[in-house]
Formats: sequence, structure tokens, C-alpha cells
Amino acid sequence: MASAEPVPDVVEPLKRCGSNDLLRPDMSEQKDEDEGLTMAVKRKPLNLVLFGPSEPLKTAAAKVILGHKDLPSECVRKQGEVFGRGVSLVVLPALYGKAEQEVMEESFRCVSLCDPEGVHAFILVLPVGPLTDEDKGELHTIQDTFSSRVNDFTIILFTTELDPEHPDVDKFIENKNIQDLLQICGGRYFVLNIRDRRQIKELMETVCGEKSSVFSTEMFTKVLIERILKVEAELKDVKQKSEDEQQSTKQLREETEELKKQEEELKKKHREETKSLQSQLEQQRKQQIQMLKEKVEIIENEREKRKKEREEEDRRWRKQEELQRKEWKQKLDASENRVKVEREQREAAERRLDQSRRDRTRDRDAWDKEKVGILERMHQDLKQNLQETKQNLEEERARNRKLQEDFYLKRRKWTYLGFTLLLSVTLVLLYVYQSH
Repeated sequence: MASAEPVPDVVEPLKRCGSNDLLRPDMSEQKDEDEGLTMAVKRKPLNLVLFGPSEPLKTAAAKVILGHKDLPSECVRKQGEVFGRGVSLVVLPALYGKAEQEVMEESFRCVSLCDPEGVHAFILVLPVGPLTDEDKGELHTIQDTFSSRVNDFTIILFTTELDPEHPDVDKFIENKNIQDLLQICGGRYFVLNIRDRRQIKELMETVCGEKSSVFSTEMFTKVLIERILKVEAELKDVKQKSEDEQQSTKQLREETEELKKQEEELKKKHREETKSLQSQLEQQRKQQIQMLKEKVEIIENEREKRKKEREEEDRRWRKQEELQRKEWKQKLDASENRVKVEREQREAAERRLDQSRRDRTRDRDAWDKEKVGILERMHQDLKQNLQETKQNLEEERARNRKLQEDFYLKRRKWTYLGFTLLLSVTLVLLYVYQSH
């Protein structure tokens, strides 16, 4: 089939059809106009073809146009009078997706039903809603069947239950896909409220327009003849190509025979070379396997050697750790002994101080004149002893702190003992100070 004409990228603004503005004068004027139309001379009847993917939608549109309640579903010609003018409607079944022969038969029957006058307009019936592939396909099928000439006789009828002036309808018409579709038909469209038959007069005016030509059976026959001639030309080209291909096939057959001979010689040479290469590869593979075995043995020896070195290093480290632990223990014992000696010395000093206090009390009356000097001397002695004791304690505290830090870094085992020692020294100092 011939392909449909491409849709232009730039769509010019389209004139809005389907408005009720023309139908809003008072009812008396409308009544007079209808009576005038009834009395007027009947004009030439119109032949209209309704097509589209939805059968119920096409049937509803036909009922509204003709004002009939019941219409047959098959492709027949239904006549009626609309505003004093004869109108013949043919509802074309959906063609999109059908076989080409069935499409041609239905199309020819449709055009034949409109003889001898011909088809005045092809009306594509679509709902006011999202555009589907079936909607586009139906228009493209009509274009492929009747050629691009049918575009001049096509108008799109959008059906809705809303007011054609509703904002949703305006937004729908302004959609880019709808504008592209309308551009194919020259911008001809009409929005019909299927519940309001007063729009039919405006629809008829839109369908008639200023054109007087029709799509006749002769035009459709010309389209078919052009298609047949095109097919015959294509068949002739195919036949010529077939003869050329036969000649080429014969030449290719001779060349193939020659290539087969060369291929056999190459295969023989290739087998000999392959056998030689396989022998070389086998020898290389054996050499590589031997080299790999030697490398594996070297790696195993090196791994064993490193394992022994690690074990020896672990033994040295454990021995060194044991020696260091013994040394820390000795230092701790020595520190404890020093603390014990100093504690005994402090206790002896406290005893002497107690004895001196008793002696001073006993001899207080005798020593009244020398009390101030004795107290000063005793105060100096005690102060000096206290300073020495504090210095000794600070030095001992520094040594203990060093030992404790070393001990914590290695094992953190003697924390409680060091803390107890520090607390004891502090208590002794406090006791000495309070006693003084």
C-alpha cells in the first residue's frame, strides 16, 4: 500500500469548529429559520461516509445526524433528511489491522453505495480523549486505500457529552498530537455534543464548505489502476532482477568450483602445518610443565624456610617477654620494700613525736621560759622532716608511675596494687600532716 503523507512538524493554528455561538439567538428566530428551510427548494443530497475504530461511536454519531433511533450495523446506505436537505450515511467498518483484500472489498462497497453522486465527505469519528494507535491507524488505512486524494474530502468529528466550549475540549484540541492529526486533513474538524442535535446544521455547513467536488467510483477506480500499474512495474523489475541473479548465479557457481579446488589445496597444506604446530606445541607444553614443577618446588622450600624463621622469632620474643616480666617483678618488690622501710621510719618518727609531746606536757611548768625556743626548733625540725618526706614521696611516686606505665603497656596486670600503694602514701601524708 502507498504510505500516508508525512505530517509537517510546524502546525499552523487551526480554526475552531463546533461552537454553539451560532445557535444562541432567541428561539423565535430559530423557529422561523427552520420553517424557512422546510419550505425551501431541496438542494442536492449529501453522501457521507463515517469511519473510525469504534463501532458504537460511529453508530451514535449516525443516529444524531439522521435523527434515527435504530441503524443497521452492516455497511449499508441509510438515507434521511437533515434541515431540508437529503443526507445519505454509510458507516464503514473498522479497517485497521484487517487483510488487504478485505479492506479493498469494504472500501469498494462503500464507494459503490454512494454512486452515482460519489462521496462528499469522509468523516473520521473519534472521542474527545487520548489519541490511540488504532485512531491513527484507521486514518492511515483510509489514506493507503483511497490514496492521498482522500485528505481533501476528510473531516474529523470529535464526539463528547460536554459543551464544545468547555475548557477541557479546548485543551484537548490544542494537544500537539491532535494538531498533527488535523493538519493531515487540512485542519477540518468539528466538535459534536452527541446529546445536542442543534449542532447538526453547523456540522452540515462545515461538511459542505465551498467545495463542490466529490470522491467518485471513477476516482477510486483510477487509484486501483494506478496501484495495479505500480505492482506490474514492480513485478517487471523483480523479473529483470531474477534474470540478472540467474546469470550471476551461474558465474558464481563457476567461481565456487574454482574456490573449492583452492580450498582443498589450502586444507591439505593447513593439515600439514597443523600437525607440525601440534608437535611443537606439545614439546613446549612439556617444557613449561617441567619449569612449573621447578618453580613450585622452589616456592615450597622458601615457604618452609620462612615458617622456621617465624617459629624462631616467636621463641625469641616469648623468652624476652619472660625476662622483662621478671625484671618488672623485681622492681616492684624493691619498691614495696622501700615503701615498707619509709613507713616504719614514719611510724618511729610519730612515736618520738608522741613521746616528745608527753615530755613537753610533763615538763611544761619547768620549761615555760624556754617553750618558745623549743617549739620553734621542733617546728623547724618537723618542717624539714616533712619536706624531706614529701620529696621522697614525690620521687617514689614518679618511680612508681614510670613502673606502672611500663607495666600497663605490656600486661596491665598490677593496676590495683599501684593504685593501692599511691592511696596508702597519700593517707600517710595526710595522717602526718593532721598529727602535726
